[in-house]
Amino acid sequence: MSGAIGQLYNTSAWARSVLLKPTAKEECAASGCVQRFTGGDIAWSARTGARVVVNGPVRTAWWDNGGPAGYHGYPTTDTALGLRNGGSKQVFERGAITSSPGTGAQRTTGAIHLAWVRSGTDSGYLGYPVTGERTGLPDGGAYQVFERGFIVWSAASGAHPSMGAIRGRWRESGLEGGELGYPTSDEAAGLKNGGSAQQYQRGTIVWSPATGARVLTGAIRAYWSSTGGQNGALGYPVGEENRQANFVYQQFQGGTVYWSAATGAHSTTHGDIHNRYVALGGGAGQLGLPLTDKIPKAGGLVQQFANGWIVWGPGSGTRIVGHPSYKVWSVNPGDFGWPVRDTWTDSRGDHVAFQKLETIWNQTTQELYSAEAVDASTAVILGDSQLDLDSWGEQGARAAGYPRQVVRSIGGMGYVSGSSVGSATDAVLLDRILLPQGNPGVVIVNLGGNDARIMATDAAILSQANKLWDELRRKYPRSTIVINGVLSRYDSTHFQRRWVDGMLMREAALRGWPHVSMAGTATIAGADGNYLDNIHMNQTGHNKVAPLYASALKYVLGR
Repeated sequence: MSGAIGQLYNTSAWARSVLLKPTAKEECAASGCVQRFTGGDIAWSARTGARVVVNGPVRTAWWDNGGPAGYHGYPTTDTALGLRNGGSKQVFERGAITSSPGTGAQRTTGAIHLAWVRSGTDSGYLGYPVTGERTGLPDGGAYQVFERGFIVWSAASGAHPSMGAIRGRWRESGLEGGELGYPTSDEAAGLKNGGSAQQYQRGTIVWSPATGARVLTGAIRAYWSSTGGQNGALGYPVGEENRQANFVYQQFQGGTVYWSAATGAHSTTHGDIHNRYVALGGGAGQLGLPLTDKIPKAGGLVQQFANGWIVWGPGSGTRIVGHPSYKVWSVNPGDFGWPVRDTWTDSRGDHVAFQKLETIWNQTTQELYSAEAVDASTAVILGDSQLDLDSWGEQGARAAGYPRQVVRSIGGMGYVSGSSVGSATDAVLLDRILLPQGNPGVVIVNLGGNDARIMATDAAILSQANKLWDELRRKYPRSTIVINGVLSRYDSTHFQRRWVDGMLMREAALRGWPHVSMAGTATIAGADGNYLDNIHMNQTGHNKVAPLYASALKYVLGR
């Protein structure tokens, strides 16, 4: 014995104990040398060094496959003995040979071998290999069987273990030739509540002790992942995809995900909205598919569906609200309160009863109104904080023969000047202020003071005023519409208010609209000293101005 082989033998007590005596001289080739012993071999190459190959099934399989000149090449480790269940293993240049009494000697190579190493080899969850690598799968794939599962490989997906309940579900789907294709990841264990998951070319299989193994694919899988997967509100899937005529849905521990090409993927998660939606027939029911997820709103929750909204408020429960009514309610829910009844339909339109206001959507005119009943004895008054208290405008309208009044007044609002709902023009055009449905006897516009306060330009005021007047005419084609000027005193601090009054009166006259100038009326009525501040009157001031306004209103109305 000489060289590296002799050195290993002479310096390793373990090598001498297993190999015993040499039985032949070194046999060398261009690639390296082998020397045989009673208990095995020592094989050496410049690439691998000298390694011990102990008699047994591993050595037999190595020589059966051509030894160092064969498939495996030279060993890169010594034979490992005393493995689990009496097994043994040795790594070679092109793979490993592993043996146990129950499985025999099997080789593992390439990507499959590396995947087995990731799993912990024979002491890991796959255990020993029980077959060699087998080919002939779709797309040139291959697999190898182990004690507790498989490793599957393809050029596109790499090599990944497949076992347990997840493999069972993958088998049901058709394995690599089915809807999921090859696995693209190892199984991820240790998920929430002891669950696990594995990714495939066209989907995911997710398992937990409570729910079993379920397939997730396409848009529903993407949605579920985006909401936190098993750690999110939906939790684990409890069923597979169910296909209806035009949509797909899948149930989870925490709710249901719906998808269609038209609406995308959205969920209803457990709670009052989900329960109400299910009771109404879910995706096949009257509301159709969800268009949003559940959304927090004003201390409650809302969710949009194809044919309406479900709105949940504290103490009011879940109610169905049509799209037009919801659009207005959502801007200022505090002005309406929570819906207390589902939408219902009669000859006037689609009604929604809120805590503070009832709305009507007219399908024919595509207009949203408030539901107050109006008739020829009703005055609809739109204005700003000048309508606070029992104002001169309200008193004047009653005196002019309009005992029923619907008042819409918001402080700070003008034709241009904005408030909580924007300018009056925008608020009416966008239905942020709802006017009543019907044919009131008169519609009175009492704006302009706040436009004077913010020094809005003449062009802006006239542009917005004409838009508002035109919209009121469209809404109330059979009602008289009266344009009020801006109440003011004759002192210099009210110059701008008198200027805006005059501009509005000239524009109304040019268009042939009934109009009442209020310039200097506070002074004429003797109410200069009856102001709460420089703009707003106290009740005494309103009472003094009201008769003058009533007389002028009767005049322009021909009463």
